[in-house]
Amino acid sequence: MTHFRKKAVVITAITFDQLVAHGIAQCQAEGRESNILNGMPWSFSYNGHPVTHEANDCYIIPTLEGSMKMGRDDMLITGVKGEIYPCKRDIFETTYEAAPTSLPVVDPGPDSLERDILTRASAGPRVTPADIEAEIVSEHYFTAADGVQGAYRAGGDVHPVGGTPSQATHQTLGLLTFCVLVLRNGFTVTGESACASPENFNAEIGRRIARENAVNKVWSLLGFRLRDRLAGQGAE
Repeated sequence: MTHFRKKAVVITAITFDQLVAHGIAQCQAEGRESNILNGMPWSFSYNGHPVTHEANDCYIIPTLEGSMKMGRDDMLITGVKGEIYPCKRDIFETTYEAAPTSLPVVDPGPDSLERDILTRASAGPRVTPADIEAEIVSEHYFTAADGVQGAYRAGGDVHPVGGTPSQATHQTLGLLTFCVLVLRNGFTVTGESACASPENFNAEIGRRIARENAVNKVWSLLGFRLRDRLAGQGAE
């Protein structure tokens, strides 16, 4: 049997209250004070990731393993690759210790990843957020309930067992939001946002998350196009 020891890695972490303060500051800076209800920001980004309010004691955090809940007693960790994930405080205190203050701290402010890239990257060609937005000519939003109902009215066979959906099924379908982005060349990309609890469904937040997920797909497409163009230049 071979023994292994975990490599020392440095992460950054904030508390629930620090996350709330960050969200409030971001909403105020963007002129979205209406997004702050009862002293709690409802939707904002942290380190480039969308964060959504579920309850006064809980935020939904997008992680590499899917959406996870962060409570008041949890810590929010930013990993070495920029990923974020909540961690129970007792586990955090057992696993981590304070690092020397001379180590760099990741700025969690709005557009921090883009600003970090601009600071560190060379002057080589790259895809920017402005490039992404320039490719989008229109965007469309609807829920799964909207889609099923529209297809049914149009005479489409969308119900395997026939008939209209039950009220419970219709409510469930209404929790799934789609965003369709139409690009300049006519290609379309989609993003989705699913809400687990009907009581916490917010149409605006659902559309924001769905759009961000759709935009993430455009990054890959434009990255491939740029790499293909650069490879072609190198072959000439």
